[in-house]
Amino acid sequence: MGQTKDETRKNTGDMSQEPQIVFQNVVKYFGNTTAVEKMNLTVKKGEFIAIMGSSGCGKTTTLRMLAGMETPSEGEIRLNGQRINELKPSERNTPMVWQSLALFPFLNVIQNVEFGLKMRGIGTEERRRRSLEWLSRMAIEEFAERSIDQLSGGQRQRVALARALVTEPPVLLLDEPLSALDANLVVRMQGVLSRLQKELGITFVYVTHSQSEAFAMADRVVIMSKGVVEQVGSPQEVYRKPASRFVANFVGSNNILNGDVSAIDTSSVIIETEIGAVRANLPTDHEYSMGVHLGLVISADAMDLSMTEEQSKDNQFRCRLVSESFVGAMVTMLVETDSGIELKIQLFQKELDQIGFSENTSSSGTFLWVSWSKSSVYILPQ
Repeated sequence: MGQTKDETRKNTGDMSQEPQIVFQNVVKYFGNTTAVEKMNLTVKKGEFIAIMGSSGCGKTTTLRMLAGMETPSEGEIRLNGQRINELKPSERNTPMVWQSLALFPFLNVIQNVEFGLKMRGIGTEERRRRSLEWLSRMAIEEFAERSIDQLSGGQRQRVALARALVTEPPVLLLDEPLSALDANLVVRMQGVLSRLQKELGITFVYVTHSQSEAFAMADRVVIMSKGVVEQVGSPQEVYRKPASRFVANFVGSNNILNGDVSAIDTSSVIIETEIGAVRANLPTDHEYSMGVHLGLVISADAMDLSMTEEQSKDNQFRCRLVSESFVGAMVTMLVETDSGIELKIQLFQKELDQIGFSENTSSSGTFLWVSWSKSSVYILPQ
């Protein structure tokens, strides 16, 4: 299902400047399977854009078409105004950093970095100078003469980045480059990538399945499902205002309820849901009538928990604890309402301490109360 021109403009922002990358009605078939369907997407120069989705959604195929490793079945891809559908990868100057890194084991560190320059006919002294400069920027110049198998995962990642960036490309493609690293290295490399992208002004197109990576680094996020672009927007827009039920589910920490409008006043709408009546702010950009069926999204981090009922709350429901997951300072709690519906709540440990919550308290049969404000309820587009 493709996007209209108006939808494309809305999703891709201000079009007054010539975009650097354009996907126009791009389709990719593999036999009878549609991997990418009617993609319309523009990327501005110097933008960091992340493409997300579950396995098989078409995100890597999209990246490979941009790199020249796959040819679109229909539509057109343009780079700096030039149609590139038929150009070979070597003719595009869009290097890719692979998930596997694809470093040459028979070459040492600096030889790996020099490789692209050598293929371009750059002289020995110049390519050595530029390669050492990039190893220095990556803080690994001391490893220049080491073999690849003598490096840690993070050091190899920096070599792969240096090899890709030493040619000073206008666009860098990254295919899940941090997926093989452990958690502390991922955070460190996110900082490296973000800093480099801002310093260099190079356009980054980054494919990942990790929400935390995409939201931490990208200017805009593209969410794909079954070859279709479901939403394009800033991380904040995608997280707080998902365009569809799929996006709301995909971004993770959302509670999704369904219900029918049962009352409307000047500022609020009440929706009768599976857990009871939920009050939400009346949106100014939509008109609702009695009985209309709606989908509601309440983020887990927008919910509060208390040991006693508080009459002042917009929305409050009795519940019992099902499970809790402690990750650092944050606790994700799964609770069950009296109606049997499970909800996710994310709170800091100090917040739980302040309300007097303990595992013994909850497991003894004491009721808890989950609540949220009406402004925290997002009504999914119909």
